[in-house]
Amino acid sequence: MSKKVLALVLVAAMAALSLTACGGASSAPASSEAPASSGPVDSAEPSEKPFEGQTLSISTFSFNAELLQKNIYDPFMEATGAKLVVDTGKNAERVTKIKESPENYDVVVIGDLFVSQLAEEGLIDTIDRAAMTNLDALYDCAKAPMGEDFGPAYTFNRLGIVYDAQYCNVDIKSWADLWNPELAESIAIPDITTTTGPLFYYATAKAFDLEPGKDDAAIFAKLGELKANVVKTYTSANDTITMLNQGEVSVAVLLDYSYTAAQKANPDYVWVDPTEGSFSSYNMLNIIKDSKNKELATAFIDFYLSKEVQLAEALDGVDSPVRPDVELTEEQAANFTYGQDTIDALMFPDWSLYNANKAQWIEQWNAIFSVK
Repeated sequence: MSKKVLALVLVAAMAALSLTACGGASSAPASSEAPASSGPVDSAEPSEKPFEGQTLSISTFSFNAELLQKNIYDPFMEATGAKLVVDTGKNAERVTKIKESPENYDVVVIGDLFVSQLAEEGLIDTIDRAAMTNLDALYDCAKAPMGEDFGPAYTFNRLGIVYDAQYCNVDIKSWADLWNPELAESIAIPDITTTTGPLFYYATAKAFDLEPGKDDAAIFAKLGELKANVVKTYTSANDTITMLNQGEVSVAVLLDYSYTAAQKANPDYVWVDPTEGSFSSYNMLNIIKDSKNKELATAFIDFYLSKEVQLAEALDGVDSPVRPDVELTEEQAANFTYGQDTIDALMFPDWSLYNANKAQWIEQWNAIFSVK
């Protein structure tokens, strides 16, 4: 498919998105047939719906399913005639399923840590960047976070600290403040096997001027000192928010979008961007190796990056935009990783270093936090 034809497809999809937005949220399931055509429309192009009859299989996150259906799936199917089959689940489970049966998937929507693991297994295909219309509009760091052969990022997530001011008497400003003895048995931190766990490992190193891969013994010694303050090493951010709401913890290390969810239950929760800086990760769009629907997959990824989709997702509180031309009010952007200055200040882990040391780091982590 030429870039010109792809652009026309996207224009039609964006028009469908506008109509969907006017109609409110869809209650359709995440996996569904393409909507019936609304009738012929004049066009000089060879096909009004060039992917009619084709099916695209997507592995993605399970949260915000109805909003994704409204903002992305329905308008894309309406414009292209394609059917989307959406498989959701936890990141590690999805990686396992793709490793076992890569032929069942075309596109994977997942965090950069897990992209790196799939790439090491040779399961990520190259992206035809020349065929895409929206790449040039992204922040530079989002265009190719893992190199030109791999897909772009569609959102940022940054790690911070959330605390309940009603129960936390410590004025938390930095990562190092989590080691304050007054926070004994008060904190929830992400397990090192989760998406956010390695970010917290890097944050710990940063708090004490240590370097992952070089000062690991010292980093784990600091984590051992933190154990007295830790109530929970979590694998589910939603469960951690529940613990905050029930008063089981008063401080939690969370990603920014989780803070948005937490605030819905208690607007008095405080978000902290630690003084040492915020470690961040990308959620990315990639094509699975040997996909038989590569053109359709490319069109889907390009649509995901369109200004209309990025704006709709931001206004619904789903994802931070990766396009600087998506303009939000201060209130709309309050809990997002948003704006050039914030983006420029983000720090990212070295995923190749993490993967090389993963087994050893998990073993040392478990030796600290899995023992009562």
